[in-house]
Amino acid sequence: MPSGAAYRPDRAKRDLIFWLVVFTLATSGFALAGGGLVVVAALTVVHGYAFGALGTYNLAVTIDLTGGRRAGAIMGWYTAAISTGYAIGAFVGGAAADRIGIEAALAIVGALPALSAVLLARMPRVAPAPNPTPRAPGLRGLVAAHWRVDPRVWLAFLIALYINVLSDSVDTFFPLFGLSIGIPLSASGALKGVKSGAATFIRFVSGGVFRYVDHRTANLWSILLFGATTIALSAVSSVALFFALFLAAGLARGLLRVTSAASIAELRAEGRDVGIASGVYNMGLDVGAIVGPAVGGFVGNLVGLGPMFQIVGVVSLLAYFAIAVATPQGRSTLALGRPRPARVGS
Repeated sequence: MPSGAAYRPDRAKRDLIFWLVVFTLATSGFALAGGGLVVVAALTVVHGYAFGALGTYNLAVTIDLTGGRRAGAIMGWYTAAISTGYAIGAFVGGAAADRIGIEAALAIVGALPALSAVLLARMPRVAPAPNPTPRAPGLRGLVAAHWRVDPRVWLAFLIALYINVLSDSVDTFFPLFGLSIGIPLSASGALKGVKSGAATFIRFVSGGVFRYVDHRTANLWSILLFGATTIALSAVSSVALFFALFLAAGLARGLLRVTSAASIAELRAEGRDVGIASGVYNMGLDVGAIVGPAVGGFVGNLVGLGPMFQIVGVVSLLAYFAIAVATPQGRSTLALGRPRPARVGS
């Protein structure tokens, strides 16, 4: 939220370079921490804040550079790049640690953000939105600015929260559930890979999807499908059916990431400021990643992991629809229209 409020297009390049360097120092700094608890804790805090700031700035800069046009296609590629980075980072980091040691791997991989900052030297000037959001100075202005954002931003926050509550609760506890019903960890890892691969693939081709399916229709059915796959996890025992569920969940999650991010991009196409909108949206993803495992673990301790998937899925679906119908913007996303070229993909 503070990063979104601090975002200004005219200084976006400078701020991105600053946070990339901070991200490098925090990541590579783990190699020199020597296991000291205080140092590791401090580096973790700085690392997390730099990562959050970069996510907020990157989304806002991407939207401002494109003017919010072709939102579906642009946000498809943008979110696909993030997903691909997660996959490559885990693979490269693990392989490097095995070959040259953990400390050396952290030092080398951590230098990549600073090196990527060099690419920003060729980034064109970021033009400001025609109607930037007025912001008073200080904490009071920060809070007031966030509460004045367009209701569509809070709806995107809600979808982001929904995505990660379900995804992170499943990713955290399914391996344990799988072991309890005889599914080895290797299969659980493969299932996670199938979900991530499906999400990445659908993001790359989402621009084409939205040419034929209205984005509100895709958004609604993806919400329902993502919830249904979570609820159904405890009702099957076949590995083949689990692969089908994780494949469907990945497709739904990938589409939801695109439609929610594209709703932020559409604001810029209307001439609106996207700095705070990006901060609120990314906050939804982060809050979901915190709440999902916490709620999943709490409920799982009470009723078991199988019923936990059902309860989290049902409650998340009901909560989403209850909040969405409370605003005209939310109700518009629940309208099923005839398939047609969608504004979000244009």
